[in-house]
Amino acid sequence: MSTRGRPRGFDRDAALLTATRLFWARGYDGTSLSDLTAAMGISPSSFYAAFGDKKSLFAETVQGYMQRYTAIYIEAVRSPTAREAAERILRDSVDEFTDENRPMSCLVVSAAIQGGSETIDVRRTLEEHQRALETVLAERIEQDKVSGALDNGLDTAVLTGWVRTVWEGLSNQSNAGVAREQLQEIVTLAMRAWPG
Repeated sequence: MSTRGRPRGFDRDAALLTATRLFWARGYDGTSLSDLTAAMGISPSSFYAAFGDKKSLFAETVQGYMQRYTAIYIEAVRSPTAREAAERILRDSVDEFTDENRPMSCLVVSAAIQGGSETIDVRRTLEEHQRALETVLAERIEQDKVSGALDNGLDTAVLTGWVRTVWEGLSNQSNAGVAREQLQEIVTLAMRAWPG
């Protein structure tokens, strides 16, 4: 049985990670097609065959980003308490932020600061995704309020917003080169603010 076309002469996953690193470092508008093909070591025709176009490739990196952090949240909310869930979200995110095999920085920050007109939809998608993750955590907090583990008068939106604020601060600090160990110490200190 014959197959149509020639097999790809490059590792698509490795090329995707290379592209992701460029987008993280330079933003969407700051990364040209020639930058991408040069870094990947492929021709423009191979690029188009594998990824479609630059916008489609960027969308694929966004999907990968969202899947990683969705997994962190889904695993975390299985914790025995909302406090443990929040702490796990922060600690596991720090590990992700500082993974040497991952691009530095946070795509939310990169898209918002360095993006342009073509990344507006991406920014909205990421914002909607973050709100969905906050809802997952909010439901876990509500469970603790019902069980009595948390004060029923506690404002769930404020507490989930606090987690997001700390999360974004950790992301920014990791992008500035703060070491994982120090970021984890920051998480320890931040968690002291969790209501008893």
